[in-house]
Amino acid sequence: MIIETKNETTRKLSLESGVGMAELVIVVAIIAVLSTVAIINFRTARASLRIQNSVRQLASYMEKARIDAVRRHGSSSVQFTSQTSYTVNMDFLSTGAPTSRSFTFESGVQIANNAALPQVTFNWRGRTLTSGTSCVTTFAVNNADGSGQPLNVDVSGSGDVTVENQQPVLPNVPYNNGILPSSAVRTATVVNGTDTLDGTPCLDVSGEGVGGEAGPPQCTIHVSSTSVSVKKNGGGTANVLVSLSVASGVVATKPSNLTVTPASQTVSTGSNFAIKSNNTLRGPFIVNFSAQCGTTFPITVNVTN
Repeated sequence: MIIETKNETTRKLSLESGVGMAELVIVVAIIAVLSTVAIINFRTARASLRIQNSVRQLASYMEKARIDAVRRHGSSSVQFTSQTSYTVNMDFLSTGAPTSRSFTFESGVQIANNAALPQVTFNWRGRTLTSGTSCVTTFAVNNADGSGQPLNVDVSGSGDVTVENQQPVLPNVPYNNGILPSSAVRTATVVNGTDTLDGTPCLDVSGEGVGGEAGPPQCTIHVSSTSVSVKKNGGGTANVLVSLSVASGVVATKPSNLTVTPASQTVSTGSNFAIKSNNTLRGPFIVNFSAQCGTTFPITVNVTN
């Protein structure tokens, strides 16, 4: 005969009752963590996809505008009218006359640079000359809330449009043997060149020249350079010397991708501010130096590779 005590019976019933409350809480917590991570990854992926789609469409219209300018032996342009929209001027209707159409980035996507909005004009050779000089127009595209992977776009003086330094693959263009005799086509001809893109930004980044602005009486601010260059992602530091006609506190206001050290200090005869990039965004950005005595002076920081 088997005799069970009350405690033994209670223990068996507890074991047979299944998952306890502690185990259930742990399972729910694990599911909540995994769900949160999945939602964050999903949102990040969607944000990156919106950026990619927007940049892909923009690059496509830039290439079309370039080809249109060459075909018509004229000019075509892509000009941003805001941080989220741009206008393409080219021969959309194939009538020989350019017309304008406006396009908008996908929701939340915008130009990251806080300097002048990008404007690209292609001439009849397919080149983009700014003030008669061959240079690279660079700007970044990201999401307003900082989510997703931002992309950098470069348009060189030779008209090449690249995204994250990736050159497009050009299609093969066959020739028609019926137009010219085969003897007139020199298939062995080699055109020497280089794959290196133009590296000069379309900004004065020489680090030379002094800028000054007159504010209220006895409050004139001077900077050692109105335009400086710094490598992306902490690759270097640009130094700006700020001076005032009278001693006053100066605060540096900058976009989130730049770090200015110190953020503020008392300035009189001359104080140094160090500017550094803290991520991969490239292009022109504005840093404002504001004096408490009532003067603000902007400088352009061009973030390069």
